[in-house]
Amino acid sequence: MNPNTPLAHLGGLTAAEFLRDYWQKKPLLVRNAFPELAYRLSPEDLMELAQEESAESRIILEKGKTAWELRKGPFTSKQLKQLPKTHWTLLVQAVDHYLPELADYLDHFSFIPNWRIDDIMLSFAPEGGSVGPHFDQYDVFLIQGIGNRHWQLGQHCDESTPRLEGTPLRILANLDVNFDEVLNPGDLLYVPPGLAHYGVAQNDCTTYSIGFRAPALAHLLERVVDEVLERTGSSKLFADVGRSSTTFSAALDDQDIDALRTQLMSLLEDRDALRAALAPLLSEPKYDDYEPQGAELSLADIREELAEGALLRRDPASRHLYTQEDGKPDALYINGQDVDFPEALTDFVQLLADHRHLDANALSPWLADDDAMIWLADQLAMGYWFLDGEEA
Repeated sequence: MNPNTPLAHLGGLTAAEFLRDYWQKKPLLVRNAFPELAYRLSPEDLMELAQEESAESRIILEKGKTAWELRKGPFTSKQLKQLPKTHWTLLVQAVDHYLPELADYLDHFSFIPNWRIDDIMLSFAPEGGSVGPHFDQYDVFLIQGIGNRHWQLGQHCDESTPRLEGTPLRILANLDVNFDEVLNPGDLLYVPPGLAHYGVAQNDCTTYSIGFRAPALAHLLERVVDEVLERTGSSKLFADVGRSSTTFSAALDDQDIDALRTQLMSLLEDRDALRAALAPLLSEPKYDDYEPQGAELSLADIREELAEGALLRRDPASRHLYTQEDGKPDALYINGQDVDFPEALTDFVQLLADHRHLDANALSPWLADDDAMIWLADQLAMGYWFLDGEEA
């Protein structure tokens, strides 16, 4: 994506302008940003998905057995039918994992790397439905589906911000409102991390939440330290050649702290070690127990299906990431695993990894290359990509 191309779904802002002025800084409201997305999934579709054992779902009742009662799925049809008429919300995580066509909408945000994307959550609420005033620790784009939702934005929050007691939810005790708008079908609202927000359904409504993840730095550091230890073992020792004399023999003074910090930081400046440690971690799937389901296909089958209009789709529940040298992939990671590829297929691998779906025309330079098709067949068998019979 060209960072200087105006984007309609960002209200005419370029990606560069959005990242400079809004990302992790302030909210953005864009009217009618995604009109075609609003009606893609119905409340009935969501309720059906909430009954699946594999789906992560929950219901929040503002006026349940306790205030802001939390119920976790999967749910039965009977449980869903017994919900009150108002003041509840059904939420299902990772809806994009089940609907590849929905995952395609993530391409609108490809100016942010894929490893930062978490998932697309979809919620449904009747009149009065809400999850309460709260804040998230991640960026989120809220896209209104059917119906209307009243949004209020407030203060910037942190772990010390007062919350309501007696509920497992992280509901704020107060909201200092400085934004007050009703979102209509297709409208987009970007909310940066830490900003209090409160959405209340005005009628039957759905909301798509495109959430981004922010790995804990302490967790990343743990992986990096493990990698550095594996590379250097215990052979590298602290050195203090040319040190000055100390006055207080029991003191750990600033001179030593600075020397220790400098030598420790030098271990973290090994870019190869950082790549080796972080790339597998950042490509791990959202759910630890996820295993893609592959299909064994011959080269003839692959070519025939693509020729007939099938799309080659990336498995939406798998995470793909590559490290690069001179702008080209030198290592590919999928779901935390290092995936080998021949050096001659570097451009082919980059093409696949950078796109959520490709048609025969986009793949045409490689369709006659048996080595490329053999490698692709292996990936199809692993379930990292699949052929979708939908016409291109």
